[in-house]
Amino acid sequence: MKLQFRGKTYEGPHLEWDVNEGEIGGLYRGKPWRVHHLREKHRYNHNKQELIYRGVHYTQD
Repeated sequence: MKLQFRGKTYEGPHLEWDVNEGEIGGLYRGKPWRVHHLREKHRYNHNKQELIYRGVHYTQD
């Protein structure tokens, strides 16, 4: 996915979620909506960055 912010273009992460359709959660404008549950627990891992603040090096999780 191509994204743009403040004139800079970059590629966004492509994430695909595998979900199960659950029970009816309620009504919205007269039509039922369903609760969706992830089949697996996902956690998006960002790349750790080496940052410097006033000469002190640290990593951001």
